[in-house]
Amino acid sequence: MTEAKAAIFNDFLNRGGEIKMLMQSINWAATPIGSAKSWLQSLRTSISICLGSPLPMMLFWGADLVQFYDDAYRPLLGTKHPSALGQRAQECWYQTWDVMEPILAGVLITGQATCLENQLRLVNRYGYVEECYFTFCYSPIEDETGAIAGILLVATETTAFVNATKQTEHETLKAEAAQLRLITDTLPVLISFVDAEQRYRFNNREYEIWFGHSATEVYGKYLWEVLGESAYEAIRPYVEQVLTGQQVTYETQVPYRYGGTRYIKCTYVPRFNSQGTVEGFVALVSDISERKQAEAALSESEARFRQMTDAAPILVWMSGTDKLCNYFNQTWLDFTGRTLEQEMGNGWTQGVHPDDFQYYLDTYTNAFDARQNFKMEYRLRSFDGEYCWILDAGVPRFATNGEFLGYIGSCVDIQERKQAEMEIWQFKESLEQGIQERTAQLKAANQELESFSYSVSHDLRAPLRHIAGFVELLQKRLKSANLDETSQRYLRTIAATAKQAGILIDELLTFSRMGRTEMRYINLNMKQLVRDVKRDLVTETKGRTIHWQIESLPEVQGDPSMLRLVLYNLIGNAVKYTQTQNPAKITVGSTDDENEVVFFVQDNGVGFNMQYVHKLFGVFQRLHTDPQFEGTGVGLANVQRIIHRHNGRVWAEGVVGNGATFYFSLPKLLRQEKECKN
Repeated sequence: MTEAKAAIFNDFLNRGGEIKMLMQSINWAATPIGSAKSWLQSLRTSISICLGSPLPMMLFWGADLVQFYDDAYRPLLGTKHPSALGQRAQECWYQTWDVMEPILAGVLITGQATCLENQLRLVNRYGYVEECYFTFCYSPIEDETGAIAGILLVATETTAFVNATKQTEHETLKAEAAQLRLITDTLPVLISFVDAEQRYRFNNREYEIWFGHSATEVYGKYLWEVLGESAYEAIRPYVEQVLTGQQVTYETQVPYRYGGTRYIKCTYVPRFNSQGTVEGFVALVSDISERKQAEAALSESEARFRQMTDAAPILVWMSGTDKLCNYFNQTWLDFTGRTLEQEMGNGWTQGVHPDDFQYYLDTYTNAFDARQNFKMEYRLRSFDGEYCWILDAGVPRFATNGEFLGYIGSCVDIQERKQAEMEIWQFKESLEQGIQERTAQLKAANQELESFSYSVSHDLRAPLRHIAGFVELLQKRLKSANLDETSQRYLRTIAATAKQAGILIDELLTFSRMGRTEMRYINLNMKQLVRDVKRDLVTETKGRTIHWQIESLPEVQGDPSMLRLVLYNLIGNAVKYTQTQNPAKITVGSTDDENEVVFFVQDNGVGFNMQYVHKLFGVFQRLHTDPQFEGTGVGLANVQRIIHRHNGRVWAEGVVGNGATFYFSLPKLLRQEKECKN
């Protein structure tokens, strides 16, 4: 190196060890930055600051981001030193340039400094490689014109801080893990965590008690290794479903280690990592055997109740707290010639004579609001279309705790009595004695009717009190078992159901709930929903030849349980109305436009007459009365209500004897929503 060249650097480099010597040996004229004699004063000053700092520093200069650094920064470069000195940044950091370039470009464009905190670097300072952490701060440097000409990078070591933080976090996590173990071991439910590879990673104490396997014994083992192939195949569909990100709940029977089988309820909850990927799932398993036994007892009691009222020679009805009728015995249905579905709610009032309707409504409403007994006479249309006079006597129903449950009433046909009264009125002078006798007979009949009404009311309450009493005994018996809140709620629900006199839960109530249930919008895999529905219909399709064609279906946003019900109704109808076809053909597909996706279910079944298409989606409307095709007339009404709640449309096309196609549309996922999801 010539004395003149050394003088150039000595002019502004009064400090710097090895790096200063290297700078003097480089032919800068061959670099993008040019000869040192032509360097701007701002560059010289920046280099002087960099080489004179005790902190690790690096300077990027010019459009090519030529690099300068001090002796303290040299260990951070590793094998890139000494070639990194005077080198373009992109050439030096080509392996990580896609990460580094946006940082440098951001400082140059915005003129704002930026910092990357606690970055890991492998550094060899003492003859061995060690993990060190640094905070890198990038600051813009202006030239003489005020323009940003370079970037000064200052590195501050934070290794001690990061290691101390990690130690604290480790101790905190260890304490939290111990606390979590204590909590989960005290819960009366089986709790496990299974990773995405279906290996056990956690089991609580209840799991060990149930299956006789310690947590350490099964840790890291696959599900099928612990459960056995047969048991694993039974739960495999649910495991695969939860690993797609969907929460799963189901009930099943399993062998018990102490003999016999037990009913359990399983809930699988997916766990996502920070990238949104499913990394496993939490399994919550509770023993519901007692609840199942109580449900069986309740079902048996309800069956006895129906058998008793159906055998009664009078018309019996019941209503709830909403004043709507929710039960009619078989004698009532035989009298009116209508179905239970037609009579439910206010449907039965269609048979009340128009001249008597207001009288009936006022009498019933006033008594209901006052919680008083009532008795009234009105004309009701019978199965032959003729109106018959009936005597309707109702009494309020109360639970054992005094809670009002609704009304129960009984009706008798008094058509003959009414005719007799008319004859008595017309011939009262000549038949006065006969009238008195007839009146006495009618009075006795009324007394018998009133007595019978009270007797029926008492007899109907007796089995219900019996159920409530046994449920209360069951609750007391299980009180010391520390049942979880969910199980206690199940028992309370059973008791409340018994107290409400066996209110009939059917598709009409489902239809009503569809209008009130809060909707939960998530992104749905419609093809998976179709597969789930096919699996649910395996009993109906067993032994049949059905050619299924499930086309590619797009994702949509909606309530999973509601849209599953839509598909269940439509695909279930296709299965039902193709019973006469061999083979049956069922296609599920979709089309779309700019704003909506149209899904369709097509079959080659019995079809329908398009003249009546307007009746398809009405409540209790059925176009097929053949006993071979059972139904309630509520399913398609449910479909329409659900799709309307999703801001969609529903319609159908059909040809008698040549199949039908049912369509429903859903709003399309916005592009922005898809990008957010991705």
